[in-house]
Amino acid sequence: MNTCPCRLSSLIVATALLGLASPAVAAPKPSLNVALHLCDDDGIQPNLVSRAQVEMTRIYEDAGVEIAWTTDAALTVGSDSLPPVRSTYPLLTLVILCRELTDELTVDTTALGAAVGTRDYRGRVAYVFYGRVAHIAQTYLNVSHEPGTDDLYMVIVLAHAMAHEIGHLLLSYGHSPTGLMQAEWDATDLRLAVDRQLNFTDEQAELIRGQLLARTADIPSPHSD
Repeated sequence: MNTCPCRLSSLIVATALLGLASPAVAAPKPSLNVALHLCDDDGIQPNLVSRAQVEMTRIYEDAGVEIAWTTDAALTVGSDSLPPVRSTYPLLTLVILCRELTDELTVDTTALGAAVGTRDYRGRVAYVFYGRVAHIAQTYLNVSHEPGTDDLYMVIVLAHAMAHEIGHLLLSYGHSPTGLMQAEWDATDLRLAVDRQLNFTDEQAELIRGQLLARTADIPSPHSD
C-alpha cells in the first residue's frame, strides 16, 4: 500500500499508562482543557481553524471526552459552535504554526505536527504545521479541485492532525498500527477522516478517559476561606 508523505509527529511524549481503570457507566464524562494559539501570519485562516476545533471536539466526544477550549485574541469562535465546558484537568496547549516558523524547527520535513517532551516525560505543548496540512489536503484529497472542497478538506486534515498531536500528550509513547494515532496516513486514511471514521481506537479512548479521570482526581477541590 502506497503512503503519502504524511507523517504525523516526530517529537512525541508519554509515559506508559498502567492500571488505569475505565470510568464507570454512571461517571461524568471526563473533560480536557486545551489552549489554542495561532501563529501571527496572514496564511493562517482563523475561520478554518475554528471549524477544525469543532471537528476535533467531535473526535474527542466520540472517545468519551469533552474539550474546553481557551483561545487567544487571534481567534474568535462563536459560542453556538463551541459551548464552554468546565474542566479541572491541567491545561494543554496547542500551537498552530505558520510555514516560516515550521521551517526553523529540526523535525522531519514530512511531519504535520509535533508534541514536545521525552520518552519518560509527558509534555503539555503540541504543534501543528499549518502549511504542511494545507499541502496534504490539497494534494491527496482535492485532486479534482472541485469548487468549495478545498476548505472542507483543509478543515478535516487540520482537525485530525490537531487531535493526533494532543493525543500524544495523553497516551503512551509511540504510534499505533491503526486509527488516528498511526505514524503515517495514506490516501485511504484521509478518506476515512473525511467520512468521520478515522478516530481513536477503543483501547486508546479508554486509556485517555482513565488518564483524565485519574489526573482530575489528584487536583484538590477549591474551597473558600
